[in-house]
Amino acid sequence: MLEFFAVFAAFGALGIAAMAPSVTFGDSGEFAASAAVWGLPHAPGYPLYVALAKALGTAAPMGNWAYRTNLFSVLAGAGALAVLADALRHAGIGRAARLGAIAALGFAPLWRYTSGVTEVFALHGLALSALIWVVVRFSGRFWEDRPMAAFGLVCGLGLANHQTIALAVPAALLEGLLSSPASSRRLVRGLSVAALFFVIGGAIYLCLPLRAVHGPPLDWGHPVDWPRFLHVFLRKDYGSLSLTVEGQAASGRLAAGGAQLLRFLEMSRGALGAIALAAALAGLGVWRASGARASVWFPVSWIILTGPFFLCLGNPPFDAQTAGALERFVLAPCLGVVLLAAACLQRLSAAGRAGRAAALCLAAAAALSGALSWPRWIERGDFAAYDYGRSVMRSLPPASSLFMDGGDDTFYTLAFLDFGQGVRRDLDLHDRGGLVFANPYGWDFRKLDFDAKETRRRGVESMLAAQDRLYYSTFKDSIVEGYTLAPWGLLKKAVRGAPGEQALWNLYPYRWNDETLAWHYRDRALVALYPILRGAESAARGRGEEGLSWIHEARLMAPDALWLAPNASFILGILGYKSSQAGRWDLAERALILAQKLRPEDLDSAVNLGVVYEKTGRAADAETIYRHAATVAPDASRPYFNLGALYWSQKRWADAAAAFDAALARSPGDRALANWASRARSKMR
Repeated sequence: MLEFFAVFAAFGALGIAAMAPSVTFGDSGEFAASAAVWGLPHAPGYPLYVALAKALGTAAPMGNWAYRTNLFSVLAGAGALAVLADALRHAGIGRAARLGAIAALGFAPLWRYTSGVTEVFALHGLALSALIWVVVRFSGRFWEDRPMAAFGLVCGLGLANHQTIALAVPAALLEGLLSSPASSRRLVRGLSVAALFFVIGGAIYLCLPLRAVHGPPLDWGHPVDWPRFLHVFLRKDYGSLSLTVEGQAASGRLAAGGAQLLRFLEMSRGALGAIALAAALAGLGVWRASGARASVWFPVSWIILTGPFFLCLGNPPFDAQTAGALERFVLAPCLGVVLLAAACLQRLSAAGRAGRAAALCLAAAAALSGALSWPRWIERGDFAAYDYGRSVMRSLPPASSLFMDGGDDTFYTLAFLDFGQGVRRDLDLHDRGGLVFANPYGWDFRKLDFDAKETRRRGVESMLAAQDRLYYSTFKDSIVEGYTLAPWGLLKKAVRGAPGEQALWNLYPYRWNDETLAWHYRDRALVALYPILRGAESAARGRGEEGLSWIHEARLMAPDALWLAPNASFILGILGYKSSQAGRWDLAERALILAQKLRPEDLDSAVNLGVVYEKTGRAADAETIYRHAATVAPDASRPYFNLGALYWSQKRWADAAAAFDAALARSPGDRALANWASRARSKMR
């Protein structure tokens, strides 16, 4: 037990020293707010996490609620390492080997990061470690009542935190069959006991309907009856097997399987490092010789089921946003990798003095590689999400109404500040999906089709706009009929005219660091909002050079942010068009070239860039960009019309006629195009 508490204390102290001081990006704000008000976060509700975080935060009221839930992650992560170390002891792995393997995992950047922020994955690691402990602790008598009761209870509780624990259960049962042969009667009895205790552990899901009846501030899905409970439990809003609302990759099943396997290997290398993976591969070869009291099929099946099989089952798309959300899921197979690595260290330790020295060096190198990557996981100075939420609230006058048109980080950060800290209770906060904050659109809103929802939204929001207190978090320029959405710092205000210029940017704290942005997608994707919105505001107010500079900065900060290219190219397209209208050809060219780099398929920016080339005497460049526009938008007539006009100015009558004919084929019945084509052919005679 001394070793257990030593591991827990050591990594607990490290976690407290490195953990985030407040809310971070991702789901952190939602879970912290849920713990504060005992709410219901997004599907499947995570009742075990919320209940335990609420209990810890209430018993230890230190700092804000995000600080308390960050502390909960620290304790859960340290507990997972301690339980896993004890499981390795029961598996027959010597102290030096097991502590070396635990150090490699405990200093891994991904493990350290998830153990220092508010998320469910540290607790998930604890449940998985407990499952491994049950399997190896009761090796040889797995099907007896006591082990089966523990197995069922761990599975039930673990499922109430994160449902992917179900992927590890077959590996545990397989090891039970291999290590503890039993009669069919014994198996039936054992599984019956496990099922009973599984139901007892999983009964914490009753918290969802019981709490939903009281209407907490966070109430995803409002599961007060059986159909709505199943909708939440089965994650219907996400497609059940999909990780996010973005769905699955579009490739075929076989190609997707190979791609997902390669992704898993790369993610594992990033999570544990090449040294730990090499030790695990060696451990696979020397497992039997290591004397481990488990079948090698246990770690192998564990890794396969929680890693490649999980990815192939969900088949998540290959983009930066999904990759950023997906990396935490590799922690589950990492536990199996650590079992193999421990076997490698055990075998080396048994090979005399040289072997022990090699094992020590290998373990130290694996742990040191993680420790040296501390910029990836030390979060003690991370105030970016907190600053963003406070900046949004600083943008709003008293008694304003803010409607958030998408953006989980905005939803959750403001939910934490509102529900968890009680900041700006004068504000009327809503998300346009009617999920996170109070739904202002009516009890039947979620049942409406898309068009009916839009009608209901506009009706409610137009009344607030008439009171001059309606603000949006959106990239759109128009939502409510009769009103434009004018830039208002990080937000937009519904106005009929032009609002006075605000000095909001001078009020915003802006704390972030390059290391955090480099390693964490959601950080850089959110922080880049500052320069992109500031650039949009500068461009809208006629400060084109300043606007272009800010957009360049946003692109450098988050080149892979999925939202950046379409929104930045739209802003640049408008800037380029207005600049060309004002005869500022150089600025127009630079803005439109950048718009094309961001979105080569954008028709408007390509055609407008061609116009700029024409006006500045570069006919060859204009022809090239018009032909590019015709390629990316083959059904559009505009590129061919502009080509025809260009050839007309060069007196290339045959080419002009062909271009006008091509434009007419795409816009049949257009008399003006037909006239131009006819006139060009007449010039050929």
